[in-house]
Amino acid sequence: MKFTAEQIIDKSAKWVISFFIASAGLWLLAAALLAYCAAAKLTDPFFLSTFEFFTYGKVKIAQANAFVYGWGGNSIFAVSIWIIARLAQAELRGRFLLIASGIIWNVGITLGLLGILDGHMNAHEMLEMPREIWPLLFISYSVIASFIIVTHRSRSKHETIAPQWFILASLLWFPALFIIAWNGLEINPARGTLQAVLSMWFGQSLIWLWLTPFALGVAYYLIPAITGRPIDKYYLAIFGFWCIALLAPWSVVHHLEGGPVPMWIPAIGTVMSIAMIFPIAVASTNFHATAFKDIDIVWNNLPLRFVIFGTLSYTISSYIGVVFSLPAVAKLTQFSIINEFHFNQRVYGFFSMIVFGAVYHMLPRVTGKDIPVGAKSFHFWTSALGVLMLLLAYLIGGLTHGVLAQQPSLDWASSVIASIRPYFLITQIAFVILGLSQLVFVINIWKVLFPNPFQFLNNSSNDSAKNAVA
Repeated sequence: MKFTAEQIIDKSAKWVISFFIASAGLWLLAAALLAYCAAAKLTDPFFLSTFEFFTYGKVKIAQANAFVYGWGGNSIFAVSIWIIARLAQAELRGRFLLIASGIIWNVGITLGLLGILDGHMNAHEMLEMPREIWPLLFISYSVIASFIIVTHRSRSKHETIAPQWFILASLLWFPALFIIAWNGLEINPARGTLQAVLSMWFGQSLIWLWLTPFALGVAYYLIPAITGRPIDKYYLAIFGFWCIALLAPWSVVHHLEGGPVPMWIPAIGTVMSIAMIFPIAVASTNFHATAFKDIDIVWNNLPLRFVIFGTLSYTISSYIGVVFSLPAVAKLTQFSIINEFHFNQRVYGFFSMIVFGAVYHMLPRVTGKDIPVGAKSFHFWTSALGVLMLLLAYLIGGLTHGVLAQQPSLDWASSVIASIRPYFLITQIAFVILGLSQLVFVINIWKVLFPNPFQFLNNSSNDSAKNAVA
């Protein structure tokens, strides 16, 4: 049987991709469990209170790290390998080293989360894992990213397109962000408030320059691949790319509005946040003008439906974020739970939904086995419901929290906390729904990756029995 070029490429990457997707699924479940525990503690402070490892601060931080580095990192590796190899028309190289580095990456995250739960953590945003873990993670990440870049360098065509720009940039921006932050926070610690600025800058830039460009690159690849149409107004994509590269690192500092920092820092952040309207508009035009030319394709193709949900979430909530960056609004929302809206929108409503679509599109081509439509549809609707409940609760609850907190005449416990408690209950229910949807997703992918995990053991037992008889 003669294989096509794409089938040969998929076969070369099959086991590496399977490893990273399976690992990502397990971390997704771990993050879902931790997210529920954190949400439950906001409605019942005595939940798991007898276990010192599960205080709210530890669980909340562990959940964010498990989601971003465990689920986010592994899914980025898997999907990047497949898309970059496909676009390069080159077989994947260094498969053994990729899996070995992936094992080190996941072991490192495991040890890091155990360190967080044990109380041995750093005080820097998204760098909370013990400092001894980070060299391990940095080296393993560098090896994985290097082989993806080597695959890209093996491409048959010199020209590159938008998916390659965004995905490769995200792979390179992560180590650049880490080196800058680690140098200013650990190697040569900055003085005064600069440490707080650098800590916040890394945590926010990690979302904007690692997760976001990767998800945009995946959308740039999947939408034309599924619809069979070129990206509408594709010439704008390069403008959107450079806008994110130049504006996003500065826009994140608007979160320091009202903090003990020089006023020019959040002022620059506000200006750059408003300027982010341009890349947001470019992405919306490219994606939605292409996909909505045929609504039936979007509706009937479940992977594309996940992707479009993610791009719509990115567009709408990004515009909301621009409004919240304005000083007059930020004064009300800065120290409210509205910040949870921003984080969860990025990781659940945007990044994860696009990754789900990519995995559902990619797995049948890599493994030769498809996932039942009913299972994918159930996953989509529960994910959509959970995301919408979560974001609306944090959005409305955050605005309520911010407005009430500005009124010193109110009693904090009886008025402010009592007013936002219902929204915490809604978020708890939303995390239960999201946890169910994510469990369905993991079952879906594991049934495809490992349809009969005991087959090897059964074959080995049969062989032993035959040998004994002989």
